[in-house]
Amino acid sequence: MTCQSTRTHNSRLRLRRSCWWSGHLHVRHQAGLVETTNLTFALAVDDGWPPVAAEGLPCRPVADGFEVLVPPLFVKGLAVGDVIRVKSEVNGQVTEWETLRASANSTVWLMVQGVDLRQELDELRALGCNTSSFPGGQVHSIDVPSSLAIEELESRLDGKYSEEQVALAYPVWRRED
Repeated sequence: MTCQSTRTHNSRLRLRRSCWWSGHLHVRHQAGLVETTNLTFALAVDDGWPPVAAEGLPCRPVADGFEVLVPPLFVKGLAVGDVIRVKSEVNGQVTEWETLRASANSTVWLMVQGVDLRQELDELRALGCNTSSFPGGQVHSIDVPSSLAIEELESRLDGKYSEEQVALAYPVWRRED
Protein backbone atom coordinates (compact mmCIF):
# COMPACT_ATOMS: atom_id res chain seq x y z
CA MET A 1 0.00 0.00 0.00
CA THR A 2 1.31 3.42 -0.86
CA CYS A 3 0.47 6.57 1.01
CA GLN A 4 0.10 9.84 -0.83
CA SER A 5 0.23 13.32 0.59
CA THR A 6 -3.09 15.14 0.54
CA ARG A 7 -1.29 18.28 -0.57
CA THR A 8 -1.95 17.09 -4.10
CA HIS A 9 -5.63 16.41 -3.44
CA ASN A 10 -8.34 19.03 -3.25
CA SER A 11 -11.56 17.15 -2.71
CA ARG A 12 -12.90 16.31 0.73
CA LEU A 13 -13.66 12.79 -0.45
CA ARG A 14 -9.99 12.15 -1.11
CA LEU A 15 -9.09 13.07 2.47
CA ARG A 16 -10.79 9.84 3.47
CA ARG A 17 -8.16 7.69 1.82
CA SER A 18 -6.70 4.59 3.33
CA CYS A 19 -3.40 5.86 4.69
CA TRP A 20 -1.97 9.00 6.24
CA TRP A 21 1.67 9.78 6.73
CA SER A 22 2.63 12.57 9.09
CA GLY A 23 3.97 14.84 6.37
CA HIS A 24 3.20 18.23 7.88
CA LEU A 25 5.74 18.19 10.69
CA HIS A 26 7.89 20.46 12.76
CA VAL A 27 10.35 18.06 14.39
CA ARG A 28 13.34 18.71 16.59
CA HIS A 29 15.46 15.74 17.53
CA GLN A 30 18.41 15.85 19.90
CA ALA A 31 20.49 13.77 17.50
CA GLY A 32 19.93 16.15 14.56
CA LEU A 33 19.56 14.29 11.28
CA VAL A 34 18.82 10.64 11.96
CA GLU A 35 18.07 7.60 9.84
CA THR A 36 14.32 7.05 9.88
CA THR A 37 11.85 4.46 8.76
CA ASN A 38 8.12 4.88 8.38
CA LEU A 39 5.98 2.47 10.41
CA THR A 40 2.39 2.27 9.21
CA PHE A 41 -0.13 1.62 11.99
CA ALA A 42 -3.53 0.10 11.21
CA LEU A 43 -6.38 2.11 12.75
CA ALA A 44 -9.85 0.92 13.73
CA VAL A 45 -12.33 3.23 12.01
CA ASP A 46 -15.61 3.61 13.89
CA ASP A 47 -18.44 5.68 12.42
CA GLY A 48 -16.03 7.48 10.08
CA TRP A 49 -13.41 8.31 12.71
CA PRO A 50 -10.54 8.56 12.30
CA PRO A 51 -10.80 9.76 8.70
CA VAL A 52 -8.07 7.32 7.60
CA ALA A 53 -7.54 3.58 8.12
CA ALA A 54 -3.78 3.80 8.74
CA GLU A 55 -1.22 6.32 9.96
CA GLY A 56 2.45 6.34 9.05
CA LEU A 57 4.86 7.50 11.74
CA PRO A 58 8.53 8.30 11.17
CA CYS A 59 10.56 6.25 13.64
CA ARG A 60 14.26 5.80 14.28
CA PRO A 61 15.53 2.22 14.30
CA VAL A 62 17.29 1.45 17.60
CA ALA A 63 18.91 -1.77 18.79
CA ASP A 64 15.76 -3.30 20.26
CA GLY A 65 12.97 -1.61 18.29
CA PHE A 66 11.89 1.78 16.99
CA GLU A 67 11.86 5.21 18.62
CA VAL A 68 8.81 7.33 17.80
CA LEU A 69 9.94 10.69 16.37
CA VAL A 70 6.68 12.61 15.87
CA PRO A 71 3.45 12.94 17.82
CA PRO A 72 0.83 10.65 16.29
CA LEU A 73 -2.41 12.16 15.07
CA PHE A 74 -4.56 9.05 15.48
CA VAL A 75 -2.51 6.23 17.09
CA LYS A 76 -3.38 6.03 20.79
CA GLY A 77 -0.84 5.19 23.46
CA LEU A 78 2.31 6.52 21.76
CA ALA A 79 4.39 9.61 22.48
CA VAL A 80 7.57 11.06 21.03
CA GLY A 81 10.59 9.25 22.42
CA ASP A 82 8.78 5.99 23.17
CA VAL A 83 10.70 2.90 22.06
CA ILE A 84 8.43 0.18 20.74
CA ARG A 85 8.75 -3.33 19.40
CA VAL A 86 6.40 -4.42 16.63
CA LYS A 87 4.65 -7.64 17.70
CA SER A 88 2.32 -8.14 14.76
CA GLU A 89 1.89 -6.83 11.21
CA VAL A 90 -0.78 -7.46 8.60
CA ASN A 91 -0.17 -6.36 5.01
CA GLY A 92 2.75 -4.19 6.15
CA GLN A 93 0.69 -2.39 8.80
CA VAL A 94 1.46 -2.60 12.51
CA THR A 95 -1.51 -4.12 14.31
CA GLU A 96 0.13 -4.79 17.68
CA TRP A 97 3.17 -3.41 19.45
CA GLU A 98 4.64 -3.21 22.91
CA THR A 99 6.27 -0.23 24.54
CA LEU A 100 9.77 -1.18 25.64
CA ARG A 101 10.62 2.23 27.09
CA ALA A 102 8.09 4.99 27.60
CA SER A 103 9.43 8.51 27.32
CA ALA A 104 8.44 11.22 29.78
CA ASN A 105 6.67 13.08 26.95
CA SER A 106 2.91 13.44 26.64
CA THR A 107 0.69 13.72 23.56
CA VAL A 108 -2.24 16.13 23.27
CA TRP A 109 -4.71 16.06 20.39
CA LEU A 110 -6.62 19.14 19.25
CA MET A 111 -9.72 18.96 17.08
CA VAL A 112 -10.52 22.36 15.62
CA GLN A 113 -13.70 23.77 14.12
CA GLY A 114 -13.72 27.19 12.46
CA VAL A 115 -10.60 28.69 14.07
CA ASP A 116 -6.98 29.02 13.00
CA LEU A 117 -4.45 27.80 15.58
CA ARG A 118 -1.29 28.62 13.62
CA GLN A 119 -0.19 31.27 16.13
CA GLU A 120 -0.73 28.98 19.12
CA LEU A 121 1.07 26.09 17.41
CA ASP A 122 3.98 28.40 16.53
CA GLU A 123 4.17 29.49 20.18
CA LEU A 124 4.14 25.87 21.38
CA ARG A 125 6.92 24.96 18.93
CA ALA A 126 8.94 27.91 20.26
CA LEU A 127 8.54 26.36 23.73
CA GLY A 128 10.01 23.04 22.53
CA CYS A 129 6.88 21.13 21.49
CA ASN A 130 6.76 19.15 18.26
CA THR A 131 3.51 19.25 16.31
CA SER A 132 1.79 17.31 13.54
CA SER A 133 -1.22 18.55 11.59
CA PHE A 134 -3.72 16.76 9.38
CA PRO A 135 -4.36 18.57 6.07
CA GLY A 136 -7.09 21.15 6.41
CA GLY A 137 -5.92 22.20 9.87
CA GLN A 138 -8.75 20.55 11.79
CA VAL A 139 -6.69 17.94 13.67
CA HIS A 140 -3.39 18.62 15.40
CA SER A 141 -1.12 16.59 17.65
CA ILE A 142 1.24 18.18 20.16
CA ASP A 143 4.26 16.49 21.70
CA VAL A 144 4.57 17.95 25.21
CA PRO A 145 8.08 17.42 26.62
CA SER A 146 8.33 16.75 30.34
CA SER A 147 10.43 19.91 30.73
CA LEU A 148 7.53 22.15 29.67
CA ALA A 149 5.56 23.57 32.59
CA ILE A 150 1.90 22.65 32.22
CA GLU A 151 0.98 26.32 32.75
CA GLU A 152 2.83 27.17 29.53
CA LEU A 153 0.66 24.76 27.56
CA GLU A 154 -2.55 25.84 29.26
CA SER A 155 -1.86 29.55 28.79
CA ARG A 156 -1.73 29.02 25.01
CA LEU A 157 -5.07 27.21 24.83
CA ASP A 158 -7.29 27.71 27.90
CA GLY A 159 -10.09 30.23 27.73
CA LYS A 160 -9.38 31.44 24.20
CA TYR A 161 -11.85 29.19 22.42
CA SER A 162 -15.12 27.45 23.19
CA GLU A 163 -15.28 23.66 23.48
CA GLU A 164 -17.10 23.62 20.15
CA GLN A 165 -14.17 25.43 18.51
CA VAL A 166 -11.29 23.49 20.06
CA ALA A 167 -11.63 20.08 21.70
CA LEU A 168 -8.66 18.58 23.53
CA ALA A 169 -7.87 14.91 24.12
CA TYR A 170 -4.98 13.41 26.07
CA PRO A 171 -4.18 10.02 24.50
CA VAL A 172 -0.88 9.92 26.45
CA TRP A 173 -0.51 12.01 29.60
CA ARG A 174 2.61 11.30 31.67
CA ARG A 175 2.53 14.23 34.04
CA GLU A 176 1.87 14.33 37.75
CA ASP A 177 0.60 17.94 37.68
